[in-house]
Amino acid sequence: MMITQRLHIATRKGWRWQRVLSTLLFMATCQWTVAHGQAADTVRVYSEEHPLVYEDAWDLWPYTFLNESGEPDGYNIDLLKLMMKKLDIPYLVKLKPTKEARTDLKNGKSHLMFSMHANFTEEYAKFSKTVITIFTHSILAPRSKKLEIHSESDLAPYTVIVHEGSFSHHRIEDGHLATGIIAYDDMKEAVQHVASQDDGIIIWNTMSLKWLMRKYQTTNLELTPIDFPYGEYKFMSNDAHLLAQLDSVYNELRATDELQPLLNKWFYPERRETGIPSWIWYLIALLAIISLGILLYYTFYRIRERKMTKAVRQSNERLSLILKTSKISFWTYNVHSRSIVAMNQQGEPLRQYTIEEFAHRYDAPTFERIKRAINSVVQRKEKSVTLDIKSRGEVTDNELHDYTICLSVLRHDKNGKPSVIMCTRNDITEERRRQYHTKDMMMRYESIFHSSMIDMIFYDSEGYIANMNERACQTFEMDLQEAIDARVNVRDIIQQPDLDLDTFEYYYATHYINAYGSDGIKASKLTRQMVYEMQLVPVFDSEHHLQGIYSTGREVTEVAATYRRRQEYIHQLQAANENVSTYINSIDSVLKVGGMRIARYDVEKHALTIFSAIDHPVYTLTQTRALSLVDEGSRHKAQRLLNGMDNLTATAFHADICSVLRHKNGHRLFLQLHFILTTEPETGRHEYFGMVRDITDLKAVEEQLERETVRAQEVETVKNAFLRNMSYEIRTPLNTVVGFAELFQMDHSPDDESVFISEIKDNSAKLLKLINDILFLSRLDAGMIELKPRPVDFAAIIASRCDAVWSRDRRPGVDYRVHSPFERLVVEIDDPNVSIVLEKIIQNAVQYTTEGTVLVRYDYLGNQLIIAVDDTGCGIPEEAIAHVFDRFVTGGADGAGNSAGLGLSICRELVHLMGGNIQLTSTLGKGTTVWFSVPCKATDTVLKKKGGDA
Repeated sequence: MMITQRLHIATRKGWRWQRVLSTLLFMATCQWTVAHGQAADTVRVYSEEHPLVYEDAWDLWPYTFLNESGEPDGYNIDLLKLMMKKLDIPYLVKLKPTKEARTDLKNGKSHLMFSMHANFTEEYAKFSKTVITIFTHSILAPRSKKLEIHSESDLAPYTVIVHEGSFSHHRIEDGHLATGIIAYDDMKEAVQHVASQDDGIIIWNTMSLKWLMRKYQTTNLELTPIDFPYGEYKFMSNDAHLLAQLDSVYNELRATDELQPLLNKWFYPERRETGIPSWIWYLIALLAIISLGILLYYTFYRIRERKMTKAVRQSNERLSLILKTSKISFWTYNVHSRSIVAMNQQGEPLRQYTIEEFAHRYDAPTFERIKRAINSVVQRKEKSVTLDIKSRGEVTDNELHDYTICLSVLRHDKNGKPSVIMCTRNDITEERRRQYHTKDMMMRYESIFHSSMIDMIFYDSEGYIANMNERACQTFEMDLQEAIDARVNVRDIIQQPDLDLDTFEYYYATHYINAYGSDGIKASKLTRQMVYEMQLVPVFDSEHHLQGIYSTGREVTEVAATYRRRQEYIHQLQAANENVSTYINSIDSVLKVGGMRIARYDVEKHALTIFSAIDHPVYTLTQTRALSLVDEGSRHKAQRLLNGMDNLTATAFHADICSVLRHKNGHRLFLQLHFILTTEPETGRHEYFGMVRDITDLKAVEEQLERETVRAQEVETVKNAFLRNMSYEIRTPLNTVVGFAELFQMDHSPDDESVFISEIKDNSAKLLKLINDILFLSRLDAGMIELKPRPVDFAAIIASRCDAVWSRDRRPGVDYRVHSPFERLVVEIDDPNVSIVLEKIIQNAVQYTTEGTVLVRYDYLGNQLIIAVDDTGCGIPEEAIAHVFDRFVTGGADGAGNSAGLGLSICRELVHLMGGNIQLTSTLGKGTTVWFSVPCKATDTVLKKKGGDA
């Protein structure tokens, strides 16, 4: 709370500086736009003759709507007027249905709209960086119905009313969150219907529902918040320069608090300005100006303090709402005490951690990145650092989440050095999963649809063409946009105008299709007759509503007669000019779809020009600029290519070049270059003509194949090692048992029988232990081990568990000890599996320790039980430590190992299954330390007054 107050006070005192910073930010944004391909010469200028056209929804109260006079009204309209006045831009306001307004913006009929930033709106235009407001959702239902709906998962048994095409509509429908959905075009009718019938459940934007309730006095309805993903309301336009201007002006209005009157007018009408009339002060000044001077100053100070407190409270409420809806948490790091304090959403401390306790919440590499980032901010190398990390969400949540964290300086000491670092953490797991899933589905659909060797056409629910692959475009001799603009219907193609699209299940036929004329598909350029085989498959939703129709087909026309070919040839000669244009457009389309570009190298100017189409140059690069974009590993190859062309080498050039640029998938951009020497016959001028192809995906696939090959070889090696080890480890004790058993059948002394029996028992026990380990490891691999945590007093059982292990092989000269810092420690763990891990680690320590100490110790830190086993044995060579947890790795430095090498492998698998971690350190000739941690919850802890050994 104090942090937010100080930031707000600083903002109120320095608003003029913020206006200067906003202007500088706007200028930097314009320069960035020009530098990244959004050329300054394409900036649109609005005037009285060509004003800015703003279109928006007519039914989004209180943001935009038509009032009783039929005129545009609402918060968006007032905000637009204020911002256009600041920018001195003429404008025209039109309110339409939401879908029509978005379509106009996409087609260039309008220039600006305020809209929700969602995946279904990104196709219409670009969005600003500034968030105008956060759309939260609420449930509106009759007070008489006691509904237990707190989150979106509680909607499953209900039928809900939504706004047609809204964010909530898409969310509930795509996720199948409710039993049924009733979509309304006009939400006024929905609210009045629920109020009059006293029945129904509406889910929509909270502010819009509040406005409608207040307007129509629906006292029998109740508004309840719901835990539902929020939406970001932003500026939407295809004019990037306009978006940058709007961001700058909006930030200036917000910094100077000029938006507050609009917010109070439309969202908080109950708020009123408070203050004392000025004439009272004049009256008091006339009566007692000297005696009340101090009182006037005190009153002025108190009023100012009250206003500042109110503004700080409002800012804190907004910040708390943003943190809650954005799933953002934050903590602070004290540089001097090296402690970390977790904060709640109101800025109040929840818990303090030491740096060691906090480290247990992350894996080692991630925590090292966080430490380096903190040190970078503390040492003032960077003002702020943003990291993308993976971490477990909560103590009881073993699933890894994706987070974005941002570190920045919160407070400086008296010497100007950072003393407190603040870190914000935003959970972006669902967003990442949604992006990956959407991208994967779209790639599969596009791959199947556009790579098919047959005609594929998709019609919408009304039967009109919505998409078609290149093969179908070639067959019907029309491109996709022409078919969409002409509204080609499936009934025209199959020549059945009375076909009922809602009832047919499957259609298959072969048609004799004539050349299209006035009664056919007007968009098609087809001028021949053909026999066409096709099938139609309708796609229905769960309620059997038609969503679209998939069509597959192919041309099966016989070879035309000689006369008809002659007529077609004459027609082609007459349309030669048109075909040349079509050919050029086809080449441009192939270049675009195939990820290729045309390139020309001017030998005289030493300049490389890249074309996106045959007659459309995009970049002209000098040799120096071209080489600066090449990766260091490919620079020598690129230099050799340029030198060869400068020397007019007649041979063709082929090269694969890696650039410093990044592909959209994050990999380095790989380009395949092909150049040949060309000479103009008239002028004799030489230049190189070539093709540039993006092979980044191909290189990525090659690298993936190499990795998979190495992985397959590793699996084969592990399998062979398993067979070799098992063959030896099982056969050795089994041969011993069989051999001594056969000695009983031979002549022998009765005194030898005890030796035979002892050997048979020892080797049978080894064989049984090996088989048990193999079976247990197989159960682990098959996922058959079930964890059953229960409360256990670990302090009371650890000594007995250790004694049971080393009592079987206690050696003279070795001290066996247990260090227990707790009198009582009740933790919820899977005791049998924890005991298995502890037993196998102690067995290894006892086996390799002939003198010195074997020490078992434990502690409970950061909601984790940590157990360590130290020994003074022979140790492990440094080169073997990396493989000590692998299967069938046996023996210490002295080669005294006599096990199958499965113990530590089982320990690692069990610890990871319980969500913990196991590590090992060893010094050759000095000893080994093995420790493992298990996440658990302690219900009762009593520390000893003095550390004790058992």
